Amino acid sequence: MAVEIFMALAALGLGIAAIVRARRAGESVLDLLGLRWGPTAGRDLLAGMAITGLAMGGVFVAELGLGAIATAPAPAAAGSSLLVLAPVKLAFTLKEEIMMRSLLLSGLLMVLGGRAALAVGLSALAFGCIHLTNPGASLLSVLGNTLGGVIYGSAFVLARNLWLPIGLHFAWNFAQGPLLGFPVSGMDAGGLQQVHDLGPTWLTGGSYGPEAGLVGIVARFVVMALVLLWVGARTRGASPALQAAAS
Repeated sequence: MAVEIFMALAALGLGIAAIVRARRAGESVLDLLGLRWGPTAGRDLLAGMAITGLAMGGVFVAELGLGAIATAPAPAAAGSSLLVLAPVKLAFTLKEEIMMRSLLLSGLLMVLGGRAALAVGLSALAFGCIHLTNPGASLLSVLGNTLGGVIYGSAFVLARNLWLPIGLHFAWNFAQGPLLGFPVSGMDAGGLQQVHDLGPTWLTGGSYGPEAGLVGIVARFVVMALVLLWVGARTRGASPALQAAAS
């Protein structure tokens, strides 16, 4: 809890400093925070959800094929609970993305003079560390969550909006837990089916979920490659006017 409070305060302080600087320079605060609904926002949101949704589906198929998990039917009420879980997961995603990307990463970019790789790396490490207090956390879970921070931070910088990382983050968690039945960062998130972990833990992540297992970590790299392909394709495919509006 102390780590989370410290990170929240750091994000708030750096974010406010970046906002003040942007306002003094006559720049848009919405653009700084990545919250402007621009020409590519809807496509980025949907693309992010498709990328991580498919990646988590791949994790499920891989672990099932390797005999590392078994499934059983979920309670009859599991389907109706999705209507409740979807907005809850979305709200949680918005909170984390605004704190870790809009505020912390934007503040780090300002402090570090725009050195994006270093800023993304530091914010990703912070993202990994705030999950240390989750049940079942391990060195592998820190690695998995840090890689998630690299993905969402890179998406924020490359897409120049928060909508791509929101789509990526939301679908990764929602597909992982409420749809497929895995634990999400050590938390039971329900599911349309019950997943029974057969191990080994280094492969599946055990009670923490795929983020702490080798299969899930490999999926993180696949997601990063797909994000780079998406941003490149949508930039090349945009008209000059759209590119100017998006920038």
